[in-house]
Amino acid sequence: MTKAIQMQSTDCGSDLYDLMGEITYIIPVEDGDPNEASFLQGFARSLMDNAGIIQLINTLPSDIWELTPEGQKIRLARRMSGQASVTWRGQSPRALKRMVTPPFLPFIVLFLGREHESETYREWINAHSFPLTVVAEKGGTITYKEFSLEKLKESFLNVCDALVGQIKPDALDAAREHLRNWREPDERDLGYKVGGHNVVAPNLFSLYVAGFRDSTSGGFKKIDDGIAPYVDIIVQTTRSVLLERERIGERAANQYFRRPPSLSLFAPSIYPHFYETSLARSTFTSEEKKDILAVRRMLQRQDGYGFTIGNQRQIKAFLGGPEGDKPNPHPIILERGAELSLATQCVGTLSASELSAVIRLPNAANRTSGQVRQFVQHYHARHTTDRKRREAFRKVQSAITASVPVEFFEFIEGAKDGIRLISDAHLEWINVRGLPICVQKNITKVPVTPGNLFIEQVLPKKYIHLTTSDFEEVLILSALDKSDPISGFFDVALSAFEPHFRDKIRIREERIRNKEDLVAALNSYDGSLVIFDGHGGHEEDKPAVLQLLDESIDIWQLQRMRPRVPPVVVLSACDTHAADRNHATTANGFLAIGARTVLGSVFPIDARDAASFVARLLYRVAAFVPASHKMFNRSLNWLEIIGGMIRMQLLTDFCRRMESKGLIDRESYRAIHLVGNLAINGGDDWPYEAVVTELAKHGVDDKRAWHELRSAAANSTAISYLQLGCPETIIVHPDEGFRHEAQAKMEANQ
Repeated sequence: MTKAIQMQSTDCGSDLYDLMGEITYIIPVEDGDPNEASFLQGFARSLMDNAGIIQLINTLPSDIWELTPEGQKIRLARRMSGQASVTWRGQSPRALKRMVTPPFLPFIVLFLGREHESETYREWINAHSFPLTVVAEKGGTITYKEFSLEKLKESFLNVCDALVGQIKPDALDAAREHLRNWREPDERDLGYKVGGHNVVAPNLFSLYVAGFRDSTSGGFKKIDDGIAPYVDIIVQTTRSVLLERERIGERAANQYFRRPPSLSLFAPSIYPHFYETSLARSTFTSEEKKDILAVRRMLQRQDGYGFTIGNQRQIKAFLGGPEGDKPNPHPIILERGAELSLATQCVGTLSASELSAVIRLPNAANRTSGQVRQFVQHYHARHTTDRKRREAFRKVQSAITASVPVEFFEFIEGAKDGIRLISDAHLEWINVRGLPICVQKNITKVPVTPGNLFIEQVLPKKYIHLTTSDFEEVLILSALDKSDPISGFFDVALSAFEPHFRDKIRIREERIRNKEDLVAALNSYDGSLVIFDGHGGHEEDKPAVLQLLDESIDIWQLQRMRPRVPPVVVLSACDTHAADRNHATTANGFLAIGARTVLGSVFPIDARDAASFVARLLYRVAAFVPASHKMFNRSLNWLEIIGGMIRMQLLTDFCRRMESKGLIDRESYRAIHLVGNLAINGGDDWPYEAVVTELAKHGVDDKRAWHELRSAAANSTAISYLQLGCPETIIVHPDEGFRHEAQAKMEANQ
């Protein structure tokens, strides 16, 4: 890899800069105010109008080296490792005008939509010391009609010419050489074609990057044949993407560049309050209200990938009255179509950047919210039993599992590198080989509402590279009054584990009385991990809150204050991503103010278990992570670290349950826990099956073992914890030397 695209800092001893070869694509967003967002999912409407621009961006190179003959040799391996992501951002005009790009980051492409006036941005464009590449209908560098890779290359070469005297000559020469050597990737034959449709668009972007360009045969036509034809093309394209990943394989460089999830499950959703809002006091006419209610019923009753139209009112709402010879759908239908198109293109950016597979789920997944609500009510009930909770969880788990077509399970079970859930539905409880997927696989979740937060979370991100020394200080935000009965649990748990990590981790505790204390504590901390210890809550139809010593706070209110939020946030509090509440959760709030990943809870969590979990997490960071580095000779991402923690939590809960029932003694407990520990931390694909096998050696038959294991899962905090955001983009390395060694391996195409 040449100097031209390496991450370089400026040379303070010279007037000339090194050059960075990343390409950044920008789309202006002139209506970013949340109050102006689409009302079904919460997107900026201008982005919805410009989904076609994102579709184009998804086919473009990530840097100026990628399309050279040398770059193409490892293009797909780099993308699978998260090191060559397509980068685009929606920016408000005000934000753009405050940000003049320095000359060492010159490969910027501004895409202007039909509603954008190029003169609005002329002053900002002219403020640069090099000619900015602008794609527009008129007034830009390149028109959409003439846009091509060749035109983009010509524009970038002109940029290089303008940088003479600003950039080091050898860096400019290398950049020009890369650009002149751009070649279209060789086209490959997929062996089949599918009808174009949103359900397979992300997979087709992945395949496009791999060289499979001619993969569609017009639009998808079997829209009236139920979900089977949709499932068929999803299965077909998913298999092709995963086979391509298998062909490329894991490289030596993946010791350092840990691969993101190979599979995403995607279930776009709608704000629940859309279905619940009364029209009684609205200004709509009687006919308009009937049409709106008809559309709402259609959307709410949708099970598959298309609509079921049941009566004339719905036909009228869906197709509308005649406008010439063209259908004239209801505005809500048009808005939902635009939302789905934008969401699909954004997920397509992710899949193209990672060469990953995306399984679009039918809307039946979102229709399980009623069963989830019933389980939550049971979970909150004061008087319940172990058996009742197990049965209640079995019912909700069965409903969620049944919403996923059986044809998809081969991919779910075979997924490598974890699974990303892009959904508001509680897909983390899908039954996979007898247990919830959240304890079988490394899982992260990206919520789909509100839409603008979804876009921020689903778009590819630069990886955060840490070493174990970045966890030398951990900040605990303590918000429990000393008189609170649970206030001492953290101290007890930490004191038990502190001897194991005292030489690696220093605990810094801050007492948080109010919002100002919280912001001050965050701003004064430059570490990587913050833990909140306190109470949380989320009342119906209100934002979630954290209870501080003197006041309750809605974390979303901190957006304008822009506190310094570390990449990892652990919320040791109840209902921080409550299962039956709106999108304004505390966990989502921390993502909105800058956290890269948040560990939240979908239920109330037992204070003793929560304190023990945090103490064991610190021990894991201090002891297990370095041991794993040595044992496997590779780095770990945060997805793996927390995924293993959650599985260990269930293992402990299960073993304690078995011992408390007299099914095993203390000696058997130790033996079984050791087998489970080694299976979980040793990378066994199905560690609990190893545990059940070991139990048989201690006199517990399979049927009883699985019964108790499922009961333990239903009652464990393991199903309450939920990892949100992008933990796969946080890599923890043994030391900096390991990073440089892996970089060399990637450059050597290993």
